[in-house]
Amino acid sequence: MDKATTAAVLGTILGLAAGVAGMLAFGPRDEGRSEEHEHRIATLDTDLKKQQQESEDLRRQLAAANRKAESASNFASELDRAAREKADAQQRAEALKKELDDLKGRSAEDQRQNAARIAELERILSEHDITEHLTDEVVAERMKNLEADFNTAFGGRNKKNAMEALWAMQALGPRAYDKSIELWRKVAEDFGLNPFGQGPNTLGLQFQDYVSLISSWGLVHTALTDPEMAADFRIAALYAAPWWANQDPAERARLVGGVLLRSSGYESRVALEALRDIDSPESVRYLIDYLAQNRDNPAGRKQAIDVLAGKATPEAMAAIEDAAKHDVDESVRAHAQAALESAKVSIAGLRITSVGADSQAALAGIKVGDIMTHYNGVRVKTIAEIIAARDAAEPGQSVKVIVRRGSKDLTLTLAPGPIGINGVAVAPKE
Repeated sequence: MDKATTAAVLGTILGLAAGVAGMLAFGPRDEGRSEEHEHRIATLDTDLKKQQQESEDLRRQLAAANRKAESASNFASELDRAAREKADAQQRAEALKKELDDLKGRSAEDQRQNAARIAELERILSEHDITEHLTDEVVAERMKNLEADFNTAFGGRNKKNAMEALWAMQALGPRAYDKSIELWRKVAEDFGLNPFGQGPNTLGLQFQDYVSLISSWGLVHTALTDPEMAADFRIAALYAAPWWANQDPAERARLVGGVLLRSSGYESRVALEALRDIDSPESVRYLIDYLAQNRDNPAGRKQAIDVLAGKATPEAMAAIEDAAKHDVDESVRAHAQAALESAKVSIAGLRITSVGADSQAALAGIKVGDIMTHYNGVRVKTIAEIIAARDAAEPGQSVKVIVRRGSKDLTLTLAPGPIGINGVAVAPKE
C-alpha cells in the first residue's frame, strides 16, 4: 500500500470519529433513541478500533516496505559498488599482468646482457691471470668439461680445438695448472720432447704452435720460479718467455736469468736463447754473470758470447773482451776474439743472431753473423722492415736477399714461407 492510500484511509477514520463526537455533543438527547445511539456508538467505536488496528497494521506494513525498499536500494548500491570495484580490480589486474610481462621481458634481456657482460669481464680477468672470483665448484666443473673437449679434439687430430681447450684450461688459473701441464705434456710428447720436435706429431704442430701452447703468463711465471717444476715444462716456459711482449721485459729477463744461473746442459742453452730474444738491459746483466760464473760449460759460454755480441751494448762488448783475455778455455777465448772482430761492422743492417733448423733461411744458406741489408730489393735494417717487405711481396713468390758476410755481399734466394731468423739492428760506429 502506497502513502496516498494510507492517508485516505486515515482521513476516513478521522472523519467518522469527528462525526460521532459531534453527534454526542450536539445531537438531541431523545431517550427513545439513546439505546440506538449507544449501540451505534459502540459499533462506531468498534469500527474505529478496527480501523485504528488496520491503520497500525498499514503503518507497520509501510515501515516494513520502506525497510525492504531501503534494503533493496542499499543492495542495489552494494551490487553497483561491487561491480565497479570488480571492474577496477580487473583493470588493475590487467595492468599488473602487463607490468609483469614487461618485467619478465626486461628480465630476460637483462639476463642476456648480464651474461654477456660477465663473460667479457671473465675474459678480461683471465687475460690478467685473475680467477679468484671463480668458486672451486665452478673451476672444477669447467676443468672437467675442458678436459673432455681436449680429449675429443686430440683423439680426432683437431689441432685448433685441442689447443683452444688447453688455453682455456690455463685461463682458469693456478687451481688448473696441474691439469694444464698434464694436457700440455700430452701435446708436447706428440710433437716431440726427446728428441725435440721428432715425435709422431699427429696434430701437425709447427714450432710456433708448440711455443704458443703455454698461453698463461701466470703459468710461465710459476714454471720459472718453482724449484719443483718438471724440467720439460720449465724448458717449454723458457721457450715461451720471449714472446710475452705485453709483460715487462726486465721481469722476463730476471726470471729467465735466474733459471740460467742455476741450470746446465740443454736447459741453459734454451735460457740463453730466451735472453737473446728479450730486449732488456737485464738480459745483458745475466749473460755477463753467466759468462763470469760458469766454468764447466765451454759451449754455453760461447753461446753467451754470441748473444752478447748480438746485444752489442758497451757492457756486452766489455764482457766479451774480458772473455777473450781471461777465459780458462782457449777455444772460448778464440771465440770471444772472433766475436770482437765481427762486431766491427762496415754496413747497417740486421745482424742474424739465430737461424731456425730446416727454415727457409737455413735452406737459403743464411748463417748466424750475417748482416741482411736487402729483402726483395728493399733496404732493410730491422726485423720489422723485413716483415713489411715480406708482406709486400707476391704470395708464394721466391725473393732475393742480400747479406754481408765478412767483407763480401752475398745474394741468396728465399723460398716462400716463414723466414726463420732473428737478429738485432747494427750500424758502423761513427
